[in-house]
Amino acid sequence: MEIIGLENTKKWDETVRATGNYDFYHLSACHLLYDFGKPVLISHSKNGQSCALPLIIRKIEGSDYCDATSVYGYAGAIISQEAVDNEFITDFQQNLRQFFDENRIVTAFSRLHPLLPAGNALLGGLGKIKKENLTVAIDLKQPESEQFAQYTHSLKQALVLLEKENVSVREAKNSADIEAFIEIYYENMKRVGAAPFYFFPKEYFLKFLATIPSFLLVAEKDGKIIAGSLNSRCNGIIQTHLAATKTEFLDISPLKAVWSNVREYGARKGFRYVHFGGGLSGRNDTLFLFKAHFSDLRFQFSTWRYIHNEKAFKELNLLKFGKIIPETGFFPPYRD
Repeated sequence: MEIIGLENTKKWDETVRATGNYDFYHLSACHLLYDFGKPVLISHSKNGQSCALPLIIRKIEGSDYCDATSVYGYAGAIISQEAVDNEFITDFQQNLRQFFDENRIVTAFSRLHPLLPAGNALLGGLGKIKKENLTVAIDLKQPESEQFAQYTHSLKQALVLLEKENVSVREAKNSADIEAFIEIYYENMKRVGAAPFYFFPKEYFLKFLATIPSFLLVAEKDGKIIAGSLNSRCNGIIQTHLAATKTEFLDISPLKAVWSNVREYGARKGFRYVHFGGGLSGRNDTLFLFKAHFSDLRFQFSTWRYIHNEKAFKELNLLKFGKIIPETGFFPPYRD
């Protein structure tokens, strides 16, 4: 097993790309977007099989312990083939446990990639893989007519109305376009009462567009930007990473036109999927239902929750809550 840090981004990305099965969430550039913890890529190879697991190691305040988490989005383990043998999995897990022991890591949490589930086998038996909810995607290898046929009737009607409202969609072309989208995004987050974590600094958006394979589409009406979607494009997958609509235009839902254009962009460029994700915090809420208008295709989103040091885990919960907290809610609970 090899532990690769961000001081060697070239090796990090070469290791990820060598698996063939990855997304931008696994790349070093994605981990450079965040300023908490120490990102590491845990790499293992044996008998022609290889895997990689990106994690962020964080200090646990008020203790000598650490825990591990993943970047915002869908990371998880990736493997170089459809399946790896049991001997490889056992060897990987033994080495991972040793790494956790050496670094005093109490728990590990990772959001697993719905479109790349083969790597989940590496984590089976280490804690729990918890099914959260379904996500929505479009299969861009289907004929264009079949893709459009999966749009709901109400979505098709909305797109016609948006055209009548003279709402147009284009790719952002300058810093003013980016600034306008950022302001709409912040307005959107305030409106929905989002947690502080989701108020990414301005530098996050600029760095994302500069270092991640990506594109920003915006909707315009009367020369004014009213909605937008920041999207990644990596290894055949487009992710609608961040999207927002100006409050005064929610009634006409211009994001529907934006995401329809994301689909057209992906089909035109030869991508395999557009992945919209699921609901807020894994729920089948109005956000999920909005995404479901675009396609019948669903994928299972799961999370990995592993308690490596039971004794320290109980101590940390007792320190914060004065009691043991069930594992059914936020994980790890001492971080809530």
